[in-house]
Amino acid sequence: MQNKSYQFVHLFKLNWHKAAAYCRSQGLFLVSIHNEAQLEGIMRYLNETGYYQNENILQVWTSGNDLGEYNQFVWTSTGERIVIDRWTRGEPNHVLHNKEKCMVEHCVALQHYTTSTEVHPVPIVYSLDDRPCEWQYNFICESLDG
Repeated sequence: MQNKSYQFVHLFKLNWHKAAAYCRSQGLFLVSIHNEAQLEGIMRYLNETGYYQNENILQVWTSGNDLGEYNQFVWTSTGERIVIDRWTRGEPNHVLHNKEKCMVEHCVALQHYTTSTEVHPVPIVYSLDDRPCEWQYNFICESLDG
């Protein structure tokens, strides 16, 4: 079995739908994280990119969402339920961010804060958080090999 290959798109940001379409246009899928071993592989990959030499905060789209059924989060690249227990405390919480535009959190981002921030006084270590799909983030594409 081959190892998965990853493509970290950090030079531009897209909303969740456009990020998924971009990955598909490259013959890849938005990343899914099924277990701790896969997360460790993603962490190693991100460290090897040198991203953290210039950045303290990582927020990237994954393939996770609950667009099909409220509060039933799945990895859309595989159709499997999200079972890895890496949610940030209090998440997923489906916060409504913009009442007029009905921007509710349905898409899943992987986040990592190497230092504390005003919003997060304690560093966050590779955890999942639901976010409005319309927000723009960097993203990780993956092959489904492996």
